[in-house]
Amino acid sequence: MNKFIQSLLCVICLLVSLASEFRAALASDRKPNVIVILADDLGYGDLSCYGAEDIATPNIDRMATEGAKFNSFYVSPVCSPTRASLMTGSHPTRVGIGGVMFPRNNHGLNPDEITLPELLKGQGYATAIIGKWHLGNEDIFQPLNHGFDTWYGTPASNNQFYYPTIKKYAADCVFREGYTREGILKRETAACPLIRDNVVIEVPADQSQFTRRYTHETICFITENKDKPFFVYLAHNMPHIPLHASENYVGSSKRGIYGDTIQELDWSTGEILRSLKELGLDKNTLVIFTSDNGPNTGKGGSAGSLNGGKGLTLEGGVRVPFVARWPETIPAGTESDEAITGMDLLPTLTRLAGGDVPDDRVIDGKNIWPLLAGKPDAKSPHEAIYYLRGRGVYAIRVGDWKYRTATEKPPKVKGQPASDSKSRKVAVETLYNLREDVGEQTNLIDKHPEIAQRLKQQLATFETELKKNLRPAGVAGE
Repeated sequence: MNKFIQSLLCVICLLVSLASEFRAALASDRKPNVIVILADDLGYGDLSCYGAEDIATPNIDRMATEGAKFNSFYVSPVCSPTRASLMTGSHPTRVGIGGVMFPRNNHGLNPDEITLPELLKGQGYATAIIGKWHLGNEDIFQPLNHGFDTWYGTPASNNQFYYPTIKKYAADCVFREGYTREGILKRETAACPLIRDNVVIEVPADQSQFTRRYTHETICFITENKDKPFFVYLAHNMPHIPLHASENYVGSSKRGIYGDTIQELDWSTGEILRSLKELGLDKNTLVIFTSDNGPNTGKGGSAGSLNGGKGLTLEGGVRVPFVARWPETIPAGTESDEAITGMDLLPTLTRLAGGDVPDDRVIDGKNIWPLLAGKPDAKSPHEAIYYLRGRGVYAIRVGDWKYRTATEKPPKVKGQPASDSKSRKVAVETLYNLREDVGEQTNLIDKHPEIAQRLKQQLATFETELKKNLRPAGVAGE
């Protein structure tokens, strides 16, 4: 190599380095970027930083080492309600999304709701959802009508069909597995599609490529918007059934295809972190990794030391991993047992962006920034954690104590055996001390009836307030 080429390469490297430093300097003077990564049906025992010994998640583990790990992060026991809470900062039942949404439903997230992306967009953010939506099937309920600039993903879970006549199809739409452009509209139902901005671009979607494609789309979006604040809601389809991983990850884990999908999610997270660093955005980007509910224990998922799984208001159904990383802002190695919720992201992120939380409606979420920032003596802002499922409120946690009513009937979860939890026996009122018995094995209600009665009354008071302040879901055609 001659000296001229050598010198030229040195100049190019210097320019690249200076450009990265310049972007980093600009980033330090602007609002933080936010990436929320939401897995689907990933359990408390499915990440190695939460105790999994047969699934390797080094990138998410690194997030926990370099940032904060929370051990009491609460969501809903099934997916649509959690997503509604994340978008609105409110209990899902309060906004009319109590259970899983299905293709036959004509309701969805009300257009009158003020969502997290809308609030961030009002502060100058570019907004994208990449992955699963699952808050309504009609166009009126889709992400582009709720504050997102762009959407690439699926309308619902990867096992759900859709009605072909309610969707538009791209001119270059890819039809697979015997589907044709001429035949699609003659079908009563069609398999899970891949959509870009309300237009179907592939049907049925190649689910083995979901994680890789979502990762590529995320990196493209943050690259295109590197010079302004952005919000990415990366809502993976995995490890919801049917389970799929790309060729590079099939057979990679010790827990079969279920573990393979999670190891690919970890790869995806690592690629995104690497891209942020290369773009000079690392120190101005808050990245969160969590899950929408507990695991499907019949398909390989694990709640670790917790009892129960998806669909249940036992801890295994509603307590999931939550890791947050923001170099030099969130102290490295932070770990907290304080109780926080998915609803808390709206008020927390809105305030970080310089916006105001809506005051014309009940917002149940709280600002958890003091906890994320590792402030000394920071405590949970929640007086109580309430466990909702469907239209009911079935449990309450105050401090270490959790009271659960006798009225809840365990749901049937596809792929999950009826014997997955002792809770599927005849229900009784229960009282647990979660600090001493996180697995909810010893019912202390006979030893502490006064605590149970106090929590039962507090639960009833909350339920009365909730019913007085309900906001309806949107209904198509009205």
